[in-house]
This record gives sequence, C-alpha cells and structure tokens, in this order.
Amino acid sequence: MEFNVSSLLKEHTGAARAYDIDDDVVIDGVLHHVTGSARFDRTPDGVLVRAQLRGTAHGECSRCLKPAAFAVDIAFEEQYIPTVDVHTGVHLAPPAGEDDAFRIDARHILDLQEATRQYWALALPIAPLCREDCPGLCPLCGDDLTPGHPCAGDQTDARWSKLADLRPG
Repeated sequence: MEFNVSSLLKEHTGAARAYDIDDDVVIDGVLHHVTGSARFDRTPDGVLVRAQLRGTAHGECSRCLKPAAFAVDIAFEEQYIPTVDVHTGVHLAPPAGEDDAFRIDARHILDLQEATRQYWALALPIAPLCREDCPGLCPLCGDDLTPGHPCAGDQTDARWSKLADLRPG
C-alpha cells in the first residue's frame, strides 16, 4: 500500500488524488486482504489521507470458542509529512507539534501500511462472536448450549444450596 506522491507534493494546496485500494497488509504477522478507497489531499505541510477500508479478521468466538470470521471496517484521516523537500532534496524537520505524524519517505513514498495496522487493531471487536445469537457454552458441562441441551434446566451448584433455604417463600 505504497503510493508515490512526488507529483502531488509539487502541486498547489488543495490538489487531490483518489485511489481504489485492493491490497494485502500484514497485521501481527498475519496477511489480511483489504479493500476500499483513499483520498489524498495536498496541504501546506504535506498530504492529508482519508481512507475507508474493510477486511475480514479471523479469531475465535468469545462465547463458544469456535473459529469465527468477522468484518473489520476502518476509517481514518491522517496527515503525512514529507522528510525531504520535493523541489530541492533538502531534509525537512517535522513542523512543530507534528513529531509523531506519519512521514513520507525520502523517495516520496507514502505508505498506508502502519496507519492501516493501527486502525485495524482499534476496530477489532472486544468480544467477537461467530454469530449474533451464539448461546455460548454450558457453565456446568462445557458443551454447546444448543436448544434441548441436557444441562439447560435449573441446576444449582451444590455449594450454594444452603442459600436456597434463605429465600422467602
């Protein structure tokens, strides 16, 4: 997901490019395919990137622990700052307050890989599910809680049985 932005950096502020993205990105050592679009806008300090990307992540269901695939949609807007002036070749220091901004390398290549990786990690669900109505596992026997599961009745842990006597009734 590398783009040569030298011609965009030579243009006036407000110039723009639009790209369709259909590429692979390595996230935590795993190759993921992402699709979407990105718009690059020339700013006084560099290039503003607005991207809408989507892909599929694989993991395990947080309820039943079976393998699950789930959609990951990410959107980000990030400023990329050049490291070298495109006209003179002079190395540039980042503008004040932009020390942690994404950088355009000395060959004028803007790489979306790191931003995609960071926003992908933020978009992952905290508790992924194999399906919305996944019933999970039985707390008594550990089997799937499917309709008609033999443990599905009102069974109380024997350690708590004395508390049942305290219930008004």
